Amino acid sequence: MAEPAFVRLAIEEGAVYVESSDADTGPETPFAIASIGKTFTAVAILRLVERGALSLEAQVADLVSAQIAADLHGLPGMRLHHLLSMTSGLPDYYTDAWLHDALEEPDRFQTATVALRHAAREAPLFRPGSAFDYSNTNYLLLGLILERVTGKSYADVMHEEVLAPAGLSDSFVFGSRPLPEIFARGHPDRELIRQYYSGHGFGDGGIISTPRDVVSFYVALLGLRQLLSEPSLLKLQADPLGAAYGMGLEVEGSIVGHAGGDIGYSSDVRMDLETGDIAVYLIASEGADTSWPRDRLTRE
Repeated sequence: MAEPAFVRLAIEEGAVYVESSDADTGPETPFAIASIGKTFTAVAILRLVERGALSLEAQVADLVSAQIAADLHGLPGMRLHHLLSMTSGLPDYYTDAWLHDALEEPDRFQTATVALRHAAREAPLFRPGSAFDYSNTNYLLLGLILERVTGKSYADVMHEEVLAPAGLSDSFVFGSRPLPEIFARGHPDRELIRQYYSGHGFGDGGIISTPRDVVSFYVALLGLRQLLSEPSLLKLQADPLGAAYGMGLEVEGSIVGHAGGDIGYSSDVRMDLETGDIAVYLIASEGADTSWPRDRLTRE
């Protein structure tokens, strides 16, 4: 069986390191980056907060449709910042049951509102703000809030607020354009993979990108600091409950980033805020060990 396509890309003290699975795979190869996209969604939300279109203290029930609020048990006491920091108590929609439905009947089940119904089957896990629980439902809701506030699709908001300002020419929300022919090339489940990523991408991990674009995003955000103001960057990195999680960003001392995994793909990116060094690992294999970026920067 052929080795899955992968790219390891690092920039350390200005020197570039690249390792890939084969000669046809490199820094410009498209991969599903899964939950790395949560940071992109958080940045878009914070940009709207900076312009006064949103408030971090806004009640989530006021930002979504009445039907969604009712389905999710009314969302009492839940504020926008609780979604961003994974402290809302919302159960996770991303379950084996939803994945089965989405793969079997994508036209019916691979929509954000239908996905939310899987989360609605369970009661809230805890009172908002009282604990941390990593739930994809938080960022799925944030994607819907972006659409409701702007009147635009999540894909268009991502392009206008994040991808274009950061200069990411090879990144897009899946479902918003045809997949590149090389996407999932050589993958043993290529047909199924391409079907899934031709559906709708959500706010919790709906972006297809390249290793080079992921690096460019982190450089623009945390290196050049072009996307957010200093107060917003502090909010992005703040860890309110000591859970090593800020707003769509995993935080471990000076090392920040995010890991991800979705159908057919695994991903991880880390940046050392003290040195500016960055490492990203994207691989066309589900459930892969993606500890390389952290190990690379910490020399473990």
